[in-house]
Amino acid sequence: MTAKGEISKALDGAFRAPSMLTGSAEVAENAILDGITASDFGNIVDDVFLVETVKSAIQRRADFQGQSKQPPSHLPLELRRLFLLAPISRDCFVLRVLLGITPGTCSGILHLTIQETEEVLCSALQELPFLEADSSTRRTPTAEGCTNAKRSLR
Repeated sequence: MTAKGEISKALDGAFRAPSMLTGSAEVAENAILDGITASDFGNIVDDVFLVETVKSAIQRRADFQGQSKQPPSHLPLELRRLFLLAPISRDCFVLRVLLGITPGTCSGILHLTIQETEEVLCSALQELPFLEADSSTRRTPTAEGCTNAKRSLR
């Protein structure tokens, strides 16, 4: 793959992450710019770029007043359901499952212990199948379900 192709792929992947974390194209674009700025000499084809982009998206989401409670309508139903999760649950799911970020890095980004991160992710994994786009129905996760969910991520 050419350098131009690698950069294009990195930017495409990096845009999806903050989009799923914030639901806003504007916030995602600004998070990418922050990630580029934080990267070593503008090298956007590395983990630093992705981690810094994600950190910025989470911070910017907290500061973003125009955030809609509705998920972006262009997303498939399965991804729109992520926006029914609490923000920290969505963050854990996106970072660990969709991006494959390690538990240690994920916990550092979210300022949680690794155990707390795994518990939040476990809860999200159990809650997600029962969420419906037209309601906020939630189910309490079981310890057995969390153990099984953690095994599947290893």
